[in-house]
Amino acid sequence: MKSLKPITIQTENNLHITFCKTCKTCPAVDISKDKDIVVIGGDEEGYTEFTKEQFELFVQEVKKGIFDEYIK
Repeated sequence: MKSLKPITIQTENNLHITFCKTCKTCPAVDISKDKDIVVIGGDEEGYTEFTKEQFELFVQEVKKGIFDEYIK
């Protein structure tokens, strides 16, 4: 399996990270200081919106390792 190489575009108020194998159309995370939602996804698989509170809960669970047994 090819490893994903994040492509990061960061400005003062925005962060866009694309998780890419070979192109810039792979799934991405978009977060902004100016918006209350975080958008995850891409054209191929569709988009999901989370509130920043929901996204923070997700990140905390990832940090705790809740998904580890499913991805190893």
